[in-house]
Formats: sequence, C-alpha cells, structure tokens
Amino acid sequence: MKHLERRLVERKLKLLQMQTIEGAHAGNIYRIEVMDEDHRRSRYVYKEFAADRSNEVEIYSKAKEYIQPFSKYVDVWDTPPQAILMRDLQSPLKKEFKGLSDRNKRKQIVSILERLAVLHSSTIRLVANELPTHRVTSEWRDWCLDQLTRLRSRSQWMNSDWINVIKDSYDQLDVTHYNPRSPLVLTHGDPHLENIFILDEQVWFIDWEWTTVASPLRDITILVQDLYDSKWIQFVKATYHECLKNKQFHISDEDYRRDYHYLYIDHTTMMLAWEIEKYFQGYTMEEEIQRMIDFKIGELNRVREEELGL
Repeated sequence: MKHLERRLVERKLKLLQMQTIEGAHAGNIYRIEVMDEDHRRSRYVYKEFAADRSNEVEIYSKAKEYIQPFSKYVDVWDTPPQAILMRDLQSPLKKEFKGLSDRNKRKQIVSILERLAVLHSSTIRLVANELPTHRVTSEWRDWCLDQLTRLRSRSQWMNSDWINVIKDSYDQLDVTHYNPRSPLVLTHGDPHLENIFILDEQVWFIDWEWTTVASPLRDITILVQDLYDSKWIQFVKATYHECLKNKQFHISDEDYRRDYHYLYIDHTTMMLAWEIEKYFQGYTMEEEIQRMIDFKIGELNRVREEELGL
C-alpha cells in the first residue's frame, strides 16, 4: 500500500491502522485510521477502483460542486491507482433498517427522500455539459433474462413464468423506448440502502459511479429496491411527490406516475438480475433469493397491470 501511504503523507497524515472492507465491491476498499501533525486521530475509507470501474473519479471532476454537499469525500486521485478518500461514515443504513420500528423506518425514509429532493431541486437547471444522460434501453431486460435462464439450468425451483413476466412487462409497455416526462436533474444513480448513511442526523450518499442527468424518479425507483414490502414502496412513491412539491419542483400527477412506473420496471429488473448474480457468487442463500425473486416478479406484474389499467 505504498500509494496510500504516500498520498496520506502528502496530506500530512500518518497511517496507523488499516482494515479491508469485504464484499462485492468494484475495487478494493479499506477502513483506515490516521494521525495528523497535532496527534489527532481520524478514520477514513480509502477506495481503489478496479481498472474498468473508475467512472466515479471522472464524475467527481465534472460534478464536484453538486455532489460535495451530499458526500463526505475528502480527496480524489485520477492517476493510477485511481482512488477516493472519504470520511468514515460507519455502517450503511441497510444493516439496521430491517430491525427498526415502523415509526423509525418512516422517519428514515422521509429523511432520505427530503435529502434527494434537495439534490434534485438544486440541479433542475443543470446544464448537462459532459455528464451523460440516462436512457432506458434493453440492457437490464436482456441481462435479467440471461440470469433467469442460467438459474433455470442450475435449480429445480426456477419458475419459467418469471421469464414471461419480464418479457411482458417490457413488451406490452414498450419500456425500452420510454422517454421520461419530468425535468431532468442530476441523479445519484444508485441510492440503495447500502450506499446511504446517517451521520450526525444527516443523510449522506456514497458511490456516485452511476451519476447521470435523468428524471428524479430514477433515484427513487432504485431506492425502493431494498424495500421488500409493498406498503413502504407505495409510501415512498407518494411521499416523494410531496417532497418535490415542497421544493417548488412540479411534475404533473400523470407524468410522475408514468416516470415512476416505467423506471421502476427497468430498475426492478436490473436489481433482480444483480440479486441473482450475488446468489451465484455465494453471497445469498437459496431461500432468500427465492423470496426476493417472488417479490420482485410480483411487483413487476402489479405495476404492469396498473399501467395497462387491467
């Protein structure tokens, strides 16, 4: 870790301890403890990006002024090995969310939605410049169908109707040609509960790799992917519209509903494929992946039927 030690020295910091953060990460992540010249100790997270997953470095360089108020990053290096240094935010919200009471779940969800509303409303007049614009394509549909086909060859419990639900959801609504109706804003692109932290009673986001200009509903339909309860998904959908209105960000009810439904189908399909991949890699147990698939397939059916008026 000579690169890390050299970079810390440049910031007049001495490395005291380092611990690898395990998980399915796009690169290597370490929790470190350092000491400054006044012998004060601090904790940071240092992430070295995989060679093919360093887009976050470029995103920071292009959108620093918009991202900084919502992120605890300290420094970014665009020379090899590309890396980022951020404050240690401790544990992601996902670890504790399931054990919260309904009252506290509601409180946390509202805090996240209000924070995202600030991000989205503050960038409504953002000129895209070199930032990419999010487009709905067939990418997640194709990946999910491939994953389900692989699953069918490996398991006895695979339900062939799951493949038909994916195809019907995209084909009957022509999802891959959908153009969002709401004003485009800067979106985080991956605000699931593993990327959200609460520190000092404030919401913070990490992993801005997938940041693009998009409908604000892009972030919301990714956020709900960790909520395996239709009650909370419906709560998020309704509450976020009110959060935007409170920020004088107006989207008609019809445009909001359509953006939500179409992006929800695409992102539910994306997350379904990713959850199956984590199962293949051994991160998810068989019983759990069955539960996840059943729930998300049910959600796809529900939204498809609602949008078609069935």
